[in-house]
Amino acid sequence: MESKRNIDQLIEETLNSVSGMGTVKISPFFKDRVLTRMVQQSVEEEEGMAFLNWFTPKLQAAALVCSVFLNVVALISYSSDSYGENVENFAEVYGLSETDTNSYLYQN
Repeated sequence: MESKRNIDQLIEETLNSVSGMGTVKISPFFKDRVLTRMVQQSVEEEEGMAFLNWFTPKLQAAALVCSVFLNVVALISYSSDSYGENVENFAEVYGLSETDTNSYLYQN
């Protein structure tokens, strides 16, 4: 019972302290100033993060064209015949071919 009385007393003191508060007078343009500061801060943060500003859409298009061109050249230069030869050479150099019986993998 004593704890309930104590809690009731604390609640009553809290409500009394809240009722004693007065209204706060602020400038009528306070909201506008706060909002403009928030917008300015977000713009400054975006400008601070702009380390790729030099990579404009024109440069992006040029980089895309260059990468597509290089991929097309690579695809044309590697025909199916030369690709098979390159894979066989790679396998022989690293001892991965099936015909290479001198590899340690095939010896018992």
